[in-house]
Amino acid sequence: MSGHEEPEGYDGEVTLALEGEPPRAARAALAARFDPLAGHVVWSGRVATDLPARTALVLSTPHGSAAAEATERDAWGNTRISGLGRPPFPVELLDGDGEGLARD
Repeated sequence: MSGHEEPEGYDGEVTLALEGEPPRAARAALAARFDPLAGHVVWSGRVATDLPARTALVLSTPHGSAAAEATERDAWGNTRISGLGRPPFPVELLDGDGEGLARD
């Protein structure tokens, strides 16, 4: 993780793939952080589209794709999501210094 307290993340266009539906584009704000209780990096965020809670989806950014689940709608009509597995965007803790080099 970087030297500051802000979580690492991604803010921009994503593609959402839901079973039985054509892919859809949406704007997303995603963040990742190390969860000491879980012992690994977790990620979550919101997407500017309406999805029912517990909807399984695959979220793609220009950096990669990852499974996620819709958890709830927020007060602004966005859908909160919880990521499953590795985040679909670079995270310094997992990817090194941002230039493909692992930190010592």
